[in-house]
Amino acid sequence: MFDAFLLDRQAMRCSAKTIEHYTYTVGGFLSYLDARGVTQPAGITPLHVRGYLVGLQNRGLKDTTQHAHARGIKVWLRWLVREGDLQASPMERVAMPRMDLRIPAPFMPADVRKLLDACDRQTVRGARDYAIVLALLDTGLRASELVSLRVGDVDMRSGVATVVGKGGKQRMVVAGAKARGAIVRMMGLRGPAAAGDPLWMTTTEPAKGMSFHGLQTMLRRLGVLAGVEPCAPHRFRRTFALWCLRDGMDLHSLRMLMGHSTLAVLQRYLALAGEDLERVHKQHSPADRLLSE
Repeated sequence: MFDAFLLDRQAMRCSAKTIEHYTYTVGGFLSYLDARGVTQPAGITPLHVRGYLVGLQNRGLKDTTQHAHARGIKVWLRWLVREGDLQASPMERVAMPRMDLRIPAPFMPADVRKLLDACDRQTVRGARDYAIVLALLDTGLRASELVSLRVGDVDMRSGVATVVGKGGKQRMVVAGAKARGAIVRMMGLRGPAAAGDPLWMTTTEPAKGMSFHGLQTMLRRLGVLAGVEPCAPHRFRRTFALWCLRDGMDLHSLRMLMGHSTLAVLQRYLALAGEDLERVHKQHSPADRLLSE
């Protein structure tokens, strides 16, 4: 039954990452059910779902991980209802795990300078790392989108690049002059390359295109070297959003550049600008500035 679900997701052209998500989340729940002798969909109850989610809590998993498991299970159970294997989803009577409201901190300008200073631009690897930092900061690309770039994808005159994001949706992003200059320097040190070659290469022998996990490892290493932690791809994406908002970019343009289908996700980035609101209020407070003693 689960294999049929995965086949359905593949037929919907879900990405490999999405399939991996369902395999991990629903697969864990299936193992839990199997250990309790539940082998048919009709035997699944809300109590089973709650018990599994509480087990995740007791294992000390992050709230975001617990929520991801619940989402995967919810989609699978709904699919079983559509397929006629269940009359109603047990998940309808189970509350989703609550996630703590927290706003991960973006990079400060001084952090980015430390990361850039830690790159030895005289070497191929250092020039590559320098270019990656600027490219992530200047485009807001997801990690998977960045590592999928090919040499010919970025127009070095305009900085425009077309990327394929979530759900196979294409969008345009733009790399500024500094990021393009860093890429050109990297390519000069790297040597000749065809338009279809990966833009970001490993420095191992033989060299190959950088992977998602390779990018994470490279940034983690650079963060330790620069004394800037955590240093992860998505932190650059949050920083891109915040700095663009601080500089006056409108939400619609930011949504298009970041590849969000709605403005809902961007509301979280607006919260990151809370410190800006405090500063602006101090500058323009009616009571403090306009009312005389």
